[in-house]
Amino acid sequence: MIQVMSITNVESDVTLKDGSSIHIRHVRPQDDRLLVRVFEQCSPWTIYQRFLTTLPELSPEMARYLADVDNRSRAAVIAETATGPIGVARYEPTGDTGRVELGLIVVDAWQDRGLGRLLLREVFRAAQANGIHRFCAHVLGENRRMLHLLATEGQIQDWSTEAGMTTLSLTARPY
Repeated sequence: MIQVMSITNVESDVTLKDGSSIHIRHVRPQDDRLLVRVFEQCSPWTIYQRFLTTLPELSPEMARYLADVDNRSRAAVIAETATGPIGVARYEPTGDTGRVELGLIVVDAWQDRGLGRLLLREVFRAAQANGIHRFCAHVLGENRRMLHLLATEGQIQDWSTEAGMTTLSLTARPY
């Protein structure tokens, strides 16, 4: 079970449904290199599903930006094993005050183990602790696993699909 210790110092050890042990914590500014390692372990399709575009690499500038979170208006959590990082979930501000955009990536070798669900729940908890209760997500319409995850972990308020992209507005279930 994930335990939240504080907004800025989430640290928890978790056992996945397959028995694997992982550590979840908030991303820190010095984690830019770890974010690059997550990227490097993902297939081009996983990268495309997360960033909605093809990216040959996660540039150092982008990695620094993604690691530079304040854990209030922008938050991110990272999952790690003894051998390195395996997934990241985050929320980013939108132009709509009080609403944030969700992002989630799990390296291919760690997908389908329940890690995405745990990371999403942790991001929801962090957002709720910061008074944020409205979320949006942009998901490829064919990404059924992510659409299902958001529908089961969140409460869908509205959704639309255009040109293969599904945009969801949701709230988190209480945690």
